[in-house]
Amino acid sequence: MRPRFEPVAGPNRETSISHVSDVREFWNVEACGSHFVAAERGTSEFYEQFRSFRYRTEWHISELVPFEETRDKKILEIGCGNGADGALFSRAGADYTGVDLTPAAVRATQSHFEALGLNGRFQVEDAEALSFSDESFDFVYSHGVLHHTPHPKVAFAEVFRVLKPGGRAIVMLYHKHSFNYYIRILGYMRARILLHVLLRVGRHSEDRSRINQPMLHLRGNQNSLVWRAHYANFLRQGWSYLQAKNFVHHATDGPACPVANVYTHRMVRTIFRQFTAVETKVAHFPLRKYSAFKWVPLFVERRLSSMLGWYLFVYLTK
Repeated sequence: MRPRFEPVAGPNRETSISHVSDVREFWNVEACGSHFVAAERGTSEFYEQFRSFRYRTEWHISELVPFEETRDKKILEIGCGNGADGALFSRAGADYTGVDLTPAAVRATQSHFEALGLNGRFQVEDAEALSFSDESFDFVYSHGVLHHTPHPKVAFAEVFRVLKPGGRAIVMLYHKHSFNYYIRILGYMRARILLHVLLRVGRHSEDRSRINQPMLHLRGNQNSLVWRAHYANFLRQGWSYLQAKNFVHHATDGPACPVANVYTHRMVRTIFRQFTAVETKVAHFPLRKYSAFKWVPLFVERRLSSMLGWYLFVYLTK
């Protein structure tokens, strides 16, 4: 009998209140990361700038993902985004298939490959119900995607299912025991929203009557409209919005993001325990991305990243 991955009940608090259509609607506004690049979307210049930005701020990817080892292997990327990592797999000689929940990402990845003259297959797929047969791929890769699906453990089971025996997977999930989670999200961001709430005391009913539809296009925290959107979410949901288990979903990728779970080393080892090997590494503390910290030596950022980083890389062998 073929081994099956049975989702193991662990100590994590995964959300189940969102529907996959909500996730698709939010992420289909643009392929992930597009807001970091000023060039016209879909052009060769855009993809060149996107790759430059991605691998300058996320230099750990080339160190932690063995692209060169995937030559002649069948690779599945779940959540292909703008196709930058997929292009590295293809350039390394992999037989690449990129899937995403959103047509926007699938189109962007296909356009990126065409701009570079690379080959691959691209299709819209739900990570919780992949259309591929059992044991179809030698390697499955998913960077920053599966924590955004309403039922992550179902998606993790799909990773196990489509992997060949002895196959490997790398899944990057948000790291709970990180600076970003405890200091930036639960500390700074909640405090800033709370201040706005307190400054509007006595006007909440009036403000509630003026709430518009969620602003799906907002990403990050650079746009001042982000804080207005968080305040609108508070008016819709009340004080429960600021509870850690609820607020985290809306605090990294945009206030309208439906779901974004966080994980610890212990949690993923429990969830993935039916794999024959489970290893974890922590990355991404991009101090030098900000002008005030450009002077920080790389070795300092590297050390902080390995201890307090926001990305939890999970290395799996079936």
